Amino acid sequence: MIASENELTPDARKHLYIFRKCLPMHVRLHEILRFLGRTDGQTCLDIGADNGMVSYQLRRRGGNWYTAVTDQSAADSVRAIVGNNVSVLEDQTLPFKKKIFDAVVIVNFLEHTRSDISFIKECHRILKPDGRLIVSVSRLKTWTLLRPLRALLGLTHEKKGLVRSGYSESQLFSVLKNGFDVYHMRSYSRFFVELTDMVVHAIEVRVMTEKEKDAEKIRRIYSIANVFYHLASQLDMLLFLTKGHYLIAMAKRRAWRPRKAPVLVDGRSISEAVLSRAVN
Repeated sequence: MIASENELTPDARKHLYIFRKCLPMHVRLHEILRFLGRTDGQTCLDIGADNGMVSYQLRRRGGNWYTAVTDQSAADSVRAIVGNNVSVLEDQTLPFKKKIFDAVVIVNFLEHTRSDISFIKECHRILKPDGRLIVSVSRLKTWTLLRPLRALLGLTHEKKGLVRSGYSESQLFSVLKNGFDVYHMRSYSRFFVELTDMVVHAIEVRVMTEKEKDAEKIRRIYSIANVFYHLASQLDMLLFLTKGHYLIAMAKRRAWRPRKAPVLVDGRSISEAVLSRAVN
């Protein structure tokens, strides 16, 4: 059970308040839970969640959960919320034994890895033979108005620590295909919510200078932003025919071996062609 708010560290309290007000975080969690299925009696791992409340909500599903984050500061904040079983990634190597997890959830972390295929192979190593992998990533759009706006606000991928800007459906399938059968893939989070989130993040970055003062400023920012998030979600309903700015995939583990699928005349594999029709 989560500690009372007064017992949390300042960073953990910030995680809690942002989670309460940040609609995109709730949308992402909803999509993950939709693909995750039952976890009662299972051993599961979440990787890369940038807010400890996401790990907490996953643990509420039941089962024995572990969390892996990128640095000690993040580990301390997450541990203050969820308690034990929080590890720090060591050079993107997962500090776990072989075949111990029933499910692994990667929360927008694959874009940060130097070698995404090697990292997926690490996930394959720690999953049980019938284990499942849920991956959420940024969706690579060939053209979007958000790209120049992001540059204008100074939110470059380099500043966010990203190695790559995202994945198309076929690129994500290619990363997974050697060790997993991809059963479901869909996009989520459309333009207006993403635009709002980008502006909120830009404002948040500008006030992060003095921690004591920033905590109250961030509370005010997200309190106001919550109204705009919900307005944006209503506007996004008008864009129901468009694809979202994030992808989520659910895959089942199989033996690791390079897979070379037959190629169609347009250069796509048969699996990619089927997936492209299935993705929303």
